[in-house]
Amino acid sequence: MSLPRFTFTTYLAPLIALACLILIVLDRAGIAPGLHVVTTLLYTWTILLGGFALLLGVVNVLLVHVRRIQTGQTGWTYSLALVATLFAVFVAGLIEPEGAFGAMLGWIFENLIAPGQAMLFALTAFFLAAAAYRLLRIGRTGGVWMLTGVLLVLITQMPVANNFVSPLWAILADWTVTYPATATIRGAILGSALALVVAGVRFLIGRSQP
Repeated sequence: MSLPRFTFTTYLAPLIALACLILIVLDRAGIAPGLHVVTTLLYTWTILLGGFALLLGVVNVLLVHVRRIQTGQTGWTYSLALVATLFAVFVAGLIEPEGAFGAMLGWIFENLIAPGQAMLFALTAFFLAAAAYRLLRIGRTGGVWMLTGVLLVLITQMPVANNFVSPLWAILADWTVTYPATATIRGAILGSALALVVAGVRFLIGRSQP
């Protein structure tokens, strides 16, 4: 069995990633404040790379939906609506003198994008209710606590709840969101970030496959 071939670039990419990680950690921890200029430059490069990656993602989505329209696959009308909307917003941004800060794109955001986002956020409550129902039906431990917490926070966050909910319940719901829920979410985000770092390192050293 032949051994994997390691080249200079195989070691260079992980070393660069590790060096950037160490510099950012030292700067954020306040150990080496003089590195702030370097880390700011790294953040700028990250934003540029992120913008380029976002552009590639948009092009990929466009190609996928254009191909679906050409082949007449199921749901091609939705793809047509997506492509038409993409081009409409793109043209609006080009002809607007102020670009992304123009009145036309502002109107599109306030009257189309923002309501759509609000609708998707509102649907989250129904997904949570469905998940809680499945959890309770399966009979797992903690299902009742989950459902109670979700209903407590959901009811107390409604404006109409001020008429019949005790202020003590509102304080309890606010405490739940501020401390336990926020701590859990931050732990999940931190775990996801560490998993992403590990996956990135494995990809850079050529061990993306288990």
